[in-house]
Amino acid sequence: MTGGETGPIRPARARPPRRTVAAALAALAAVATLWAACGGGGSRREREPAHVPREWRAVRDSAGHVAHVAKAKVPCRDCHGDRSFAPPPPELCGRCHPTTRTPLHPADPLGPSRAPGCQDCHGFGADLAVRPASCMRCHERAQGHAAAVGAHADQPCGDCHRAHATPSLAPRPCDACHEPQASVRHGGARGCLDCHAMHEPELFADAGCARCHQQQPGRARVTSAALHGGHTKCTGCHTPHAFARQDAAACESCHAQQRVLAPAKHARCTGCHAPHAPAPRPCTACHDKRVAHPAPPGKGPCAGCHPPHAATLAASPAGPAKAAGPAKAAAAGAGTTARARPPIAVACESCHAQQRHATAPCAGCHDPHGPKPTLAAARCGSCHADKSASTAGSGHASCTACHAQAAHAPARPAPACASCHAEAARARPGHQSCAGCHTGGPHRPKSPPAACATCHAPEASSAPRGHQACASCHEPHTGERRPAATCASCHATQGSRGHGTRVACASCHRPHGPRGAAAPPACASCHPADRRPGLHRIDAHARCSACHVAHEGAPRDDRATCLQCHRAQERHQPAAARCAGCHPFGDGR
Repeated sequence: MTGGETGPIRPARARPPRRTVAAALAALAAVATLWAACGGGGSRREREPAHVPREWRAVRDSAGHVAHVAKAKVPCRDCHGDRSFAPPPPELCGRCHPTTRTPLHPADPLGPSRAPGCQDCHGFGADLAVRPASCMRCHERAQGHAAAVGAHADQPCGDCHRAHATPSLAPRPCDACHEPQASVRHGGARGCLDCHAMHEPELFADAGCARCHQQQPGRARVTSAALHGGHTKCTGCHTPHAFARQDAAACESCHAQQRVLAPAKHARCTGCHAPHAPAPRPCTACHDKRVAHPAPPGKGPCAGCHPPHAATLAASPAGPAKAAGPAKAAAAGAGTTARARPPIAVACESCHAQQRHATAPCAGCHDPHGPKPTLAAARCGSCHADKSASTAGSGHASCTACHAQAAHAPARPAPACASCHAEAARARPGHQSCAGCHTGGPHRPKSPPAACATCHAPEASSAPRGHQACASCHEPHTGERRPAATCASCHATQGSRGHGTRVACASCHRPHGPRGAAAPPACASCHPADRRPGLHRIDAHARCSACHVAHEGAPRDDRATCLQCHRAQERHQPAAARCAGCHPFGDGR
């Protein structure tokens, strides 16, 4: 204490750091700047500092700020608080507008997780300075389950939608803006809305015809398959709002230049083409002809030879026949006048230019409307009697099985045997020439094949007794062992006991030479003596076959076997059934 002072001594107050003071001054300056930018204290343009960001100016000029700050004089802190100018929460508007409801924008369970707030439509931000309450700000793109607005996007939304009223949707009748379509005899109780959606994309109704008509009963049912070829939309033939049959465009309006086969009989397009059917009616609906000729891709069985719209076949009856190649000669044979009848079928050579059999005409074997010729051996035999007779009753009796193409190109070689005989395709090198074994050739298939020993003499001469039939173990074409031809399939006893259950038979035996073991190797090649301690080390026990038999089970270690050599021990432990119980041949432990 100091003299004269009666109170306690108080510590001196610390000075605030310079940075704290600077930060506080900067914050006060920012608040003052924003306050001035929001219109506080005098003219904006007189008090607005030059460094105010452009974004702040846009926010200041938005419709929401003009209404609340400039007109209603609402203090900034009532919405933003005292500490920051962060965007207010969506529910804040309800403090001043408690009775306002938004039935037009309820929470959408299929849309965003947050229902639209007041600020989403009533602009307080920079993006709302120009369009303060434009619905198309959001609805020009899809919103949840609500699609993007297409039609009527340029109309005032308030004409049909009332954001804060009930009901929120009060659409005007279509004829309030659109002239009534007196010719419309279409749709149901909803009128225009049966075909049109209120906010549909451009030309959306064009694609709606098939969606509705494929559900209609009877003749009104039209599937989307009717839009084929150049018919991409229903309004291509049907004028919108005029759907009567007589209002549909005539086929000739687009197909005036279409050529037609036999125009006198095929004058009407609808005689062959139903308006809503993708494929024309079959020719056999009018022409009772049995057709066996295969149809070219994309054409019917008749149109392959009788193209209904080909220019070369649709010549005018009053003009000369326009035929090509052999068809022209055929037409000339029928008559040489200028009014000669045009051909009604293409020549065979137009598709089968290279398919001729020597000089035989196509009609010699083929009837255009009759059954497809099989070219059986009896027919081929009229010229090829020797070959037809040699294959009779065999698997090669059908000539066309090998000579399907050669019938039209005799110089072409027959296909490889592997085209029918799949096993020949898997033949090993040396067996790939079928004629090497089948010396009778394809026209004498029953001739016995050459013996295997013809080529495999070393194997045949070294095969033991019982192994002379090569095909018993080997596939003739691949040379591979047959799956079922194991050693045990013939040597069941040896394969089920002793070594037959533990090692491969080929380790000791070979079915034939020259590779493999000619005789069973010595036991020591697999069972070295140094790996068999105990009684195996005794020289008297060196001969394995004295106690072991290769194709028996366990080795013979009973008392009777041992006494065959050890007669002096006949009275040694007579009750013991096995000597190995005390005299082991194993590791001696």
